[in-house]
Amino acid sequence: MITQILPASRTAARNLTSVGLISKARKSATRSYISNLHPSSKRSPGGCLTILALTGGVLAIGLLTRPIVAESQVNVEKEQREDIDGVVSGAKGSKKQHKKSEVDAAEDLRGEHGPDAEVQGQYLSLKEVARHNLSQDAWVVVEGKVFDVSDFHKYHPGGSAIIVANAGRDVTEIFKPVHPPKTLENNLPPESFKGYVNPEEVAASATAVKAEQERVASARSKLPPPETMLGLDEIEEAAKSFLSPRVANYYSASSLDGYSTAENRSAFRKCRLLPRIMKNVNTVAPQTTIFGIPSALPIYVSPSSNALLGHPDGELNITRGAAKTGIVQGISAAASFPLEEILDEKDRMDEAIGEKMGIVYQVYLQKDRSKHEAQVREAVERGCQALLLTVDSNVGDLRQSTEKLKGTTGDIQPGRRMDPFSDPPGYHDPTQEWKDLVKLKELAQGVPIYLKGVCHIDDVRKAKEAGLAGCIFSNHGGRQLDQARTGFDSLRQIYYEDPKLCKEIELYIDGGVRRGTDVLQALAFGARGVGLGRPFLYAQAAYGEQGVIRTVRKNEILNAMRLMSVTKIEEIKPSMVECLQEIWK
Repeated sequence: MITQILPASRTAARNLTSVGLISKARKSATRSYISNLHPSSKRSPGGCLTILALTGGVLAIGLLTRPIVAESQVNVEKEQREDIDGVVSGAKGSKKQHKKSEVDAAEDLRGEHGPDAEVQGQYLSLKEVARHNLSQDAWVVVEGKVFDVSDFHKYHPGGSAIIVANAGRDVTEIFKPVHPPKTLENNLPPESFKGYVNPEEVAASATAVKAEQERVASARSKLPPPETMLGLDEIEEAAKSFLSPRVANYYSASSLDGYSTAENRSAFRKCRLLPRIMKNVNTVAPQTTIFGIPSALPIYVSPSSNALLGHPDGELNITRGAAKTGIVQGISAAASFPLEEILDEKDRMDEAIGEKMGIVYQVYLQKDRSKHEAQVREAVERGCQALLLTVDSNVGDLRQSTEKLKGTTGDIQPGRRMDPFSDPPGYHDPTQEWKDLVKLKELAQGVPIYLKGVCHIDDVRKAKEAGLAGCIFSNHGGRQLDQARTGFDSLRQIYYEDPKLCKEIELYIDGGVRRGTDVLQALAFGARGVGLGRPFLYAQAAYGEQGVIRTVRKNEILNAMRLMSVTKIEEIKPSMVECLQEIWK
């Protein structure tokens, strides 16, 4: 094998192409590979990279080209550590120079993956990768690299289902938009890297990705102006008009029959407002505190994952919009951007606006406790002002609409379901108990903790006894337990059974809120504020930052307050809402 030391540069692929050493067809794959190369040994100063260009079996050496053997990054790193010269085995000056034929490389692959493995020269074929499409034997391709994620998917922040559904295929299109560079390299053991697929197949996949991106951008540019969107349902329809079936389903999916998702909306329709009259409401103050943080309105961004699926700026859109409207943003533990990048954007917005926005962070208790403990430490150190512990996801969900997509769209490959007796994914911990809060409170270092996903009054009482700051009544948007009670229903139970409890611990709801009048109904029964999740995902997908701003329906809240004859949040009382008991029964 022959290698060449070149200065670290993302333009290397273009330079090689310009002198005719790499065909244009290989350019994309080469640039992608070079941009992810590992640094040379620390013992070799100068900021160079060892470049093993994936050029369809051709390596550029000065003005010469010759067939080469594609070598895994894992082996490259290992040899760099072992070689006293700090260069890859086979490179000029290395004391471990050797050469390998393409035939030997193919035999190595067959030896590693079995005698029946499909290999193309020194590459694994996509046909071979497709054989590994089970939960216990799951391979994926990301930018031409093949990884075994059979164990990783159990700990995936975004859930196991999305990985299992796409096992055995090239997932670059759905992986890159929502993961930082080198996510797999940094989180998988070295043996999980299986090799490379043919750059021609990678290029074909990249072409499809580019075409989809261009389609979405074109469709988004043709949407009506955000100023014409007069309701959150209209914004949702605008987003769904161009989102792929896979993305649209991910945002809208609910568990089983979707009963709880529908009830989240209809619960507010079972009540009537009782406005008062003849009061001066010229000046109205909707300001309040959310999770102990000053907020311009009694609403906040409920943590929702994978905003990047809908828009290239993803959660950053939400950060910008929340900062400009003065509301609190909840950051999902499964956000598409690293927490650090979102908080860096928050800092930029704070400086631009001249005041600090509110940021809170969602936490899941993971089977591997060290993982969420590290997340909590980072969130606390970076200044997140509250922790929202999600407690309604101790096991995974059963989203039938996602299952039905298998085999009906090119977005998701038909696959076999996970073994029903397999252990729950690591991101969902069925062993979590109240005693786990002791350690979490220690890690929080005084940062208030709220339980998200509460439905029953007895759990609110336990949270109060445990010294937590509050509870968020929620059924996870109907995405976990179907037929679970709505957040609004749970809030009403507190008022009817123990109204004093509303004053002894902070209470919030999320799920189904779409209008300013919905907000007022929740406030009347003791909610400190309400969270919106899906509406912000759709809004940023359709209109970016401007969509987020448009989703904050300040005028609706102010208008409803005036028509109810209240000038501040504290004046909204249960007597102003009539719930139709015959419907509830």
